[in-house]
Amino acid sequence: MEKKITRWWIAAGILGIVLILFLAFYLTYGKMVVKSNKSKTNQNKTVIPTATPTPDPLAPYSILLLGYGGGAHEGGTTTDTIMVAKIDPRNKEISLISIPRDLWVPIPINGDETKSFKINAAYPVGLSKEKQYQNKKVEFTGEAGGGELAKYVVEQVVGFKIDYFAAIDFDGFTKMIDILGGIDIKVEKTFDDLFYPIEANIDDPCGKTDEEMKSLEATMSGDKLEQQYTCRYEALHFDKGIQHMDGITALKFARSRHSATDGGDFNRAARQRLVVTTVRDKIIRIGFIPKIIPTIQTLTRNLTTDINFMKMNELVSKALEISSYKIIPIALTDQNVLINAKASTGQFILSPKLGENQWEEIHNYIENKGATTSATIKVQN
Repeated sequence: MEKKITRWWIAAGILGIVLILFLAFYLTYGKMVVKSNKSKTNQNKTVIPTATPTPDPLAPYSILLLGYGGGAHEGGTTTDTIMVAKIDPRNKEISLISIPRDLWVPIPINGDETKSFKINAAYPVGLSKEKQYQNKKVEFTGEAGGGELAKYVVEQVVGFKIDYFAAIDFDGFTKMIDILGGIDIKVEKTFDDLFYPIEANIDDPCGKTDEEMKSLEATMSGDKLEQQYTCRYEALHFDKGIQHMDGITALKFARSRHSATDGGDFNRAARQRLVVTTVRDKIIRIGFIPKIIPTIQTLTRNLTTDINFMKMNELVSKALEISSYKIIPIALTDQNVLINAKASTGQFILSPKLGENQWEEIHNYIENKGATTSATIKVQN
């Protein structure tokens, strides 16, 4: 009898611990989740009851991944990284689609009225409370407004519905990598970047007088002008091969874009996909699941998402299964479906090869998992 009572207390104790951990996870994770205002658009509409179809447990779903500076970083909430992960449980595949930040897109800023911006402006426009954006559609307002607007705009580009978003700032990214104990990245080629920005020095005149600065501004612009202020930058060097990186180093590796041999946004996007894949593999390899609660507690101020608790719980429970899925990298570049162009504002941008806002070829390219279509070949020729 005594043994039975003892076993009962042990079982009850374990159950209590599980419930406490579950509650801690729920309460902590809840601080990251933002609720969309989309439901408010239907409040005054007559809803006709319809039969709810049985959910397909193997239906694909997608997550928009956004990375931004945050804090004192230049651009604040302007997204430095825009990536879509489309998970296909039936075929056990994950399409990892990189969207270049300079892609020129229409963004709804006043009801249905749109204005063209680079796509990295969608998230901050959604979050903005400035006067020129006060008449946005209700679903693009509130705490989830940035994510909802970014999802809407990216959906036009990729050609399918995006279910969720997750946005993390640079500080959160470095914390996450450090919690993992760093990551081992296979660097594809040796490269140097002599102009990686030092955020603390972004407005430093570097000893130049007002007259010297005005003279430079009169003859130069863009990166060429900025690079005259050498104290605002540090030099980076990465060797080819397996390199262990802590959070800060991994961030620099993922953000670098001024290398003579591996520079530009397209090479940077390839490195960002490599980092995402490496992080996924490390999470599974080290048995990261027990560390989820302390990790979430660390990132509550750095990560925002609309992935609800039930979906997150499902993702966590299927982490081992998802880790075995094949990753298909898909990059939208000027070598396949995009062209370099210049906006009416004078900005250098990227646009679809078939013409501004003509997304059909891009939809086909993604649907074909990065295979060049006959339409693409015809445009290139």
